Amino acid sequence: MKTRIFILLSLFAIVFTSCNINGSTNTTPEILFVTNPFVTQKDTLKNYLTDDGVYHLDTINVGDTVTFRLIFYGFSNNLSTCNISQSDTTSTKLLFPSVSSLDSVFVASASDYSIGKFIFKSRISSLYFPFKYVAKKVSNDASITFNLSSDANFSNSSSLGNNSVSFVLKTPIKLRKQI
Repeated sequence: MKTRIFILLSLFAIVFTSCNINGSTNTTPEILFVTNPFVTQKDTLKNYLTDDGVYHLDTINVGDTVTFRLIFYGFSNNLSTCNISQSDTTSTKLLFPSVSSLDSVFVASASDYSIGKFIFKSRISSLYFPFKYVAKKVSNDASITFNLSSDANFSNSSSLGNNSVSFVLKTPIKLRKQI
């Protein structure tokens, strides 16, 4: 009988000490591809992660326009900033949605769309974000860096997570073969 009471009290202790009494639901934000990036409706590009932590996209040709469809997801946290930057502005160009569309989601006075700096308006926890990437000239080192942060607060040292996420997507750009 004493063993049963001890087990029952132990279970209650575990249940009550494992609860988060602060009511916080901090989660690391995510950047998700809705579909694989594509050049045309029929030509999807595969991407893969390398050992050095960089995502590589299939080779594209000069003149190609790659369409990206992303979701920025903060879970129960609000998104705060997003930066999308390119390594080489002479060989590539980023095309974002219209300014009026961007202004409906981002703070226009704090954001700089031309360099890929986006400051979210308050209370936005997820966003569908399409944009295009244009290959202008040959490059083996062209890449796009994505950074997304939220208002998650990981002040407890035992918490695993971060209030931001980032990754690099690299793609070689070649000349189109003449047939």
